[in-house]
Formats: sequence, C-alpha cells, structure tokens
Amino acid sequence: MNIQEAAKASGLPSDTIRFYERRGVLPRPPRGPNSYRAYAEEHVATLRLAKGLRQLGVRLEDVRPILEVAHSGACIDVRGQLVRTLQTVVEEIDRKLSELTETRIHAAQLLAGLEMMRPEDESVPGASACPCIEMVTAS
Repeated sequence: MNIQEAAKASGLPSDTIRFYERRGVLPRPPRGPNSYRAYAEEHVATLRLAKGLRQLGVRLEDVRPILEVAHSGACIDVRGQLVRTLQTVVEEIDRKLSELTETRIHAAQLLAGLEMMRPEDESVPGASACPCIEMVTAS
C-alpha cells in the first residue's frame, strides 16, 4: 500500500509518517518499482503503535526504542521498556498537574479580587505588591 493508504489505515497524517521516517523513529519501507514507498500491514501496525504512544504523551525520542523492541524483542522486553517509559510519562503528567493546580489557584484568587473591585479602587483587594516592587517604587 502507498503512504496515503498507510496513513488512512493507521490514523496518522502522511506528513507525520514522513517526519517519523526522517527522524529515524520508524524504519523506511522499501520502495516499489514506481519509487513509491510500499507499506505492508506490519508497517501499519508500527504506525498505530507510534500513534498510541504519542497520544499517551511519550516523547518522540522515547518512541523509537519501544518500536525497535516491539519488532525484534520478546514480549517481556517490550513490557520492560513500556513500564520504564510510562513511569516517566506518569511522573511528567503529575508534575504538570501540580503546576496547573498552582496556576489555577493563583488565577482564581486574582479573578476573585478583580471581581470585588469597585470602579474607584486602585488595587486588587486581597493582593499585595511584592516587597521588592514596593522598595523599587519607594525610591
């Protein structure tokens, strides 16, 4: 099958497939007599695996080793690689969630203060300037 057919079967855009091949994440398939890439079902399975890993948040550079193991290693090798990679993904998601929670709390506090302001107010209720700013503006 050609790249358009492989893209449709895998759910990945053809540009993404070409990008993954250029980056060495995916092996380049052989070319047919017409010089077009000739994808087989095993290529489509690899494309689907790459897509699924990326949807889970696996970094592109971490997809390649998993794909290599998936095709040349035993199931236990794949599991080991997936466990290590997904542990990292979960840790990164937890870090981002923590940062987002802090940002949300801060934004909600600012919003609440802004909503309490009257037209004549010059400062946000409940918000105080950083002491560094006060020192700079006092001089």
